[in-house]
Amino acid sequence: MVYRYQTTCSQRRNGCNALFRVVDTLQGENRRLSREVKRLRRRISDLEEELDEIRIRVVEIGTENWQREERYSRLVVERNRLRAHVANLEERLRNTKVGRNN
Repeated sequence: MVYRYQTTCSQRRNGCNALFRVVDTLQGENRRLSREVKRLRRRISDLEEELDEIRIRVVEIGTENWQREERYSRLVVERNRLRAHVANLEERLRNTKVGRNN
């Protein structure tokens, strides 16, 4: 850990103590790194919010697609059932016409 040594203007201007220069450099680097960490944490938070929104939309779209597929399947089954029923009725109708013609 770097302690916050206070240097005077004359010490900085004259560079009279190499230790103070090193401390100033390290403190400046620590401040820069601290700002960078804060900036990156904000970016991570923003990305997490965006990911949550997208995840919710994906689930909604998936649910809608599943519901559409289910409806399509039900409609196909109903159509096929009705086609078979119509074919049976037409067959009965033909049989009754044939029976009347005899």
